[in-house]
Amino acid sequence: MTGFIASPQPPASPPESQIDAGGFWPALDINHFRDSMRIGNQSIPDPRVREAVMGAIVVADDNLSTWRAQHEAAGIDALKDVPSRGLNEGETYLTLLWRRAVYAFAAADLIETHRDVAATPLGVKQADQQSLTPDDHRRNAIHAIRTIRGERRTSVELI
Repeated sequence: MTGFIASPQPPASPPESQIDAGGFWPALDINHFRDSMRIGNQSIPDPRVREAVMGAIVVADDNLSTWRAQHEAAGIDALKDVPSRGLNEGETYLTLLWRRAVYAFAAADLIETHRDVAATPLGVKQADQQSLTPDDHRRNAIHAIRTIRGERRTSVELI
């Protein structure tokens, strides 16, 4: 015997899916965040995702405030104008790293508050083995920020 399981249509994303990250940083799209970080429309409502992304923008901007201020003092008003190697579709390495940092911080926040964000019911049972933890996402965000600032990922000192 075969069966058919129907899932309800996911709620439509709001038309205001773009989040303005401030004049220097590029705007970010909630739908792109959901797709990139595998956060389904049914598991977390858009207002919660929007809040997590805005909080992540604040954290990433705070971590990069000195770097941003140096570029603004040099007359550079937007991240897209900072010299950087190009990537796919006219995007730069720095833009990718900025988005990666924000998305990772936001995903860490959402995973901490919603256990089922990145896992299916089977995956929830095996979450420690299958999905990234909030600490993994934060590490990825810090790595992106350090790359933007031109810093090494680890510092080792001889005691």
